[in-house]
Amino acid sequence: MSKGSLRDYSQVWSLGTTLVVYVLVFTAIGYGLDRWLHTTPWLMVAGVFVGAGLGFLYLVRILFSTGSRDGHEEGPGGRPQGQ
Repeated sequence: MSKGSLRDYSQVWSLGTTLVVYVLVFTAIGYGLDRWLHTTPWLMVAGVFVGAGLGFLYLVRILFSTGSRDGHEEGPGGRPQGQ
């Protein structure tokens, strides 16, 4: 395996893990709030959706920002900046 493919695998693994962590953390927060407020299971279910939504937004932000890190920033109209 080349170093480039290992780097790609690590980036994909990182993105997938981040999504799972978002869901787990917000589910745990919802579970804790449910136990405290006696609203079982509604806040835990809401935590699943909030975690999935925030994790998805994070993934989209990371995926769309990779093009700008490669030096291919585009200005208005899809043209490269500076032209």
